[in-house]
Amino acid sequence: MTNRMGLLAAVAFAALVAASPANAAPTLIGQFSGNECGGQGGFSNCYAFPTGTTGQGVGNGTGSPAIFKKNSDGSTDISTLFPTISGSEFSVNYTSATNSLSFTYTPGAGDPVVHYFAINQAGQTFLYYDASPILSGSIALSSLFPNNPGWSHITFFDTGAPAVPEPATWAMMIGGFGMMGAALRRRQKVAVTYA
Repeated sequence: MTNRMGLLAAVAFAALVAASPANAAPTLIGQFSGNECGGQGGFSNCYAFPTGTTGQGVGNGTGSPAIFKKNSDGSTDISTLFPTISGSEFSVNYTSATNSLSFTYTPGAGDPVVHYFAINQAGQTFLYYDASPILSGSIALSSLFPNNPGWSHITFFDTGAPAVPEPATWAMMIGGFGMMGAALRRRQKVAVTYA
């Protein structure tokens, strides 16, 4: 019976390791015309959705609110929804020789998680999403804006689409159920006699 428990534990561990999430690159959701945060309500009323962004005052907390925006002139916008964000958590660098934009995000205690970011230039916005937290990235702007070198601004957004359990979570849960089942089977049966 001990060998079965060891084998079951080894299988559960292998499933957990095999199902661990990989560090994938953010996915391009789409290209949109205009400024992603244009409209009413100011920067703190800008939201990202799987179908785009809005700054029209219709987010009502159902989308992913904007956290921070860095403009190419060095100015910034910070949402009032995140009091722990000062802007120093974000480092955004443009390299003109390669026309590329790179960034890093180093969140502190209580800071939000980035799941969306949008890059704007010449009236066009490209929106990216990742289910895993986005902490860094590098974008070749020539592939996005071939006729307009440079960038206008980059905006970072909080929590993404509704959470779907990661494969690692499922593997851990299934492994746990398997180990509980094995432990229950392992219990010795107590003989009950009736007088």
